[in-house]
Amino acid sequence: MKLRRICSALLLSCLLLSCLAGCSGASDEIRFGTGGTGGVYFAYGNALAPAIKEATGWDVAVKETTGSEANLELLTGDLADLAIVQSDTLQFAAVGEGSFEGRILSGYSAVGALYTEACQIVVTKESGITSIRDLAGKRVSVGAENSGVTRNAEQILQANGLTLDKLKVSRLAFAESADEMAAGKLDAFFCTAGAPTNAVAELAEKTDIRLISPDQRTIDQLMGLYNCYAMCTIPAGTYKGQDEDVTTLGVQAVLVASDKLDAAIVKQVTDTLFQYNEQIQSAVAVDTALDLNAAVQGVPIPFHFGAASYYEGKGLTVEARTPEKSVKSFQMSLDMYQTLAVAVVVLFIGGWLKKRIKLLETFCVPSPVIGGLLFAILSCVLYAAGVMELTFDETLKNVCMVMFFTSVGFQANLKVLKSGGISLLIFLGCVTVLIILQNIAAVGFSQVLGVNPLLGMCTGSIPMVGGHGTAGAFGPRLEGLGLEGAKTLCVAAATFGLIGGSLMGGPLGRRLILKHDLLKTAVPVEDALPASTEETAGGAVKSYASAAYQLAIAMGVGTIVSWLLSKTGMDFPVYIGAMIVAAIMRNTSEFSGRFEVPMAAIDDIGGICLSLFLGIAMITLKLWQLADLAVPLVILLVVQVVLMFLFAYFVVYNVMGRNYDAAILAAGTCGFGMGATPNAMANMQALTDRFVPSVKAYILVPIVGSMFADFINSITITFFINML
Repeated sequence: MKLRRICSALLLSCLLLSCLAGCSGASDEIRFGTGGTGGVYFAYGNALAPAIKEATGWDVAVKETTGSEANLELLTGDLADLAIVQSDTLQFAAVGEGSFEGRILSGYSAVGALYTEACQIVVTKESGITSIRDLAGKRVSVGAENSGVTRNAEQILQANGLTLDKLKVSRLAFAESADEMAAGKLDAFFCTAGAPTNAVAELAEKTDIRLISPDQRTIDQLMGLYNCYAMCTIPAGTYKGQDEDVTTLGVQAVLVASDKLDAAIVKQVTDTLFQYNEQIQSAVAVDTALDLNAAVQGVPIPFHFGAASYYEGKGLTVEARTPEKSVKSFQMSLDMYQTLAVAVVVLFIGGWLKKRIKLLETFCVPSPVIGGLLFAILSCVLYAAGVMELTFDETLKNVCMVMFFTSVGFQANLKVLKSGGISLLIFLGCVTVLIILQNIAAVGFSQVLGVNPLLGMCTGSIPMVGGHGTAGAFGPRLEGLGLEGAKTLCVAAATFGLIGGSLMGGPLGRRLILKHDLLKTAVPVEDALPASTEETAGGAVKSYASAAYQLAIAMGVGTIVSWLLSKTGMDFPVYIGAMIVAAIMRNTSEFSGRFEVPMAAIDDIGGICLSLFLGIAMITLKLWQLADLAVPLVILLVVQVVLMFLFAYFVVYNVMGRNYDAAILAAGTCGFGMGATPNAMANMQALTDRFVPSVKAYILVPIVGSMFADFINSITITFFINML
């Protein structure tokens, strides 16, 4: 047995490391979202970046983007640390209007207004266009997708009785628009940027163009409707052939920082804007002359705490956003190999503690949960104390997860499933009832506590059966319905559920097994062990080598199956294709006898993968998210814990047959009923390691958890939200 485990671990390590090459190294850099290469954002970002590096010592990665809206999405998705955004885009995102209808973005704050951006409407002289109304039926670019330019274009057109469907619309960035116009393929394009804009200036050198001014009625109307607009003038001579001043609308270009960026760094960045203003001006064509008062005017969102601190030191008071603890100045990033190493150490610590603390062994708490939870607590303490925040590359977690579920697929023996196929439908029915009850409890008790029912939904099946994935998906939807911070609350509740479900399942299953003497009802698993217990060293190596190869084949071919399934328009977990291929391979072996599937070795490798997956999952928990849970939410979560225990103990166990398999299923239900399918498998593994295997439970839980639970959950959640 010891030899088998050693061989399994060695082969698994080789297979894991061969799946991916290279490290995803830590990057102590500031990610700066700008705009298209022909616009001022990109030029300004490249001028500001070296100044920031000189002032802070941090590398700055300037990213080309499609503009303001894309930059806000990058900031909220934690894919950028700094970005330049139009003031009107900031305003709409803050209130959930315009293209942000139904959702409010957050997670970022202002640093300062940089310069005024003019809404420029560029046309060719030969087009005959002299007014905005003349754009009807013309070939017009309204800006790149997800740019603030598009919104400006729509508002200006609407003020003149036009909509996009009355134009031959293209959605191009500035440089592409200029190229198309030079090639005679475009009559006009909108460009909201500081003037002169490089793309327009270069176009004017080779093509006869003119700028169209909105009439005074349009300017007055839009300034009255949107307080982010101001009237501005593009002086004569700004572009070749421009003989007169052009009066138009303008918005502010605002530098925005992620709330996760350290206040000290943001304060340095703010200082850089003023200290290096001449250097920036020499690299950018637009007028970037900046003074303190101008930097805080026309900014529709609160300022970053670091920026506010800078302005306060200069005698200016601005509305400031309270800083977050998650800051980059004390962030330590571990690559995928280091993450794997930490997870293994955590597993050893958990196993060591489990052997020495009888209570943990008695109640079948999984070793990864023990060690991982201790590590997560230590990480939380370091974070709360401001010492450091650890971040991890979770790539190998996904590899381990897929490999584990592939090993589960190999257990799908049709001869076994045929005798208990009806159990799948019964168990699916149990899970459906659980999902409904979780939402009824969430909404019902929220009304008892006198809180918003949407707040209750943050503790229902969204984070419970749904886990972190569904929490991330439905959180923004609840925010769009007016529940501020819903995503954070859902994710925090999912973290709570994952821990609770992992700690509850083992003790619950153990109690059922011992109380009802269920071992006598366990179904023997004849092929769970090798034919001979006295296996030679060479035979063991060959067995594990064959197991590793078959797992790799199933995973590889499974990606194709998963791709085909994705074409149905339905969402499936990444491992479902590998499970299907593994099941086909197993049953082909069973019925044809042409090759052997070494189930003992596959089970061992799968067990190791599960432990590694759960170890990585536990060490990456952000327990400080639980601080976002106020007293009513804690009460609602306690209600969910009680509901889960009662449902698993009295419903699942009794409905599924009141036998050993039913007890293992009850423990597994706690795992994915409050967390995720891998946690369910860990609960069941802790029990089967102590007692005996349960093939039925190992088949039913991943099938229902991966193929049906999320689908049913999404429908149920949508129903409840619409009812509120």
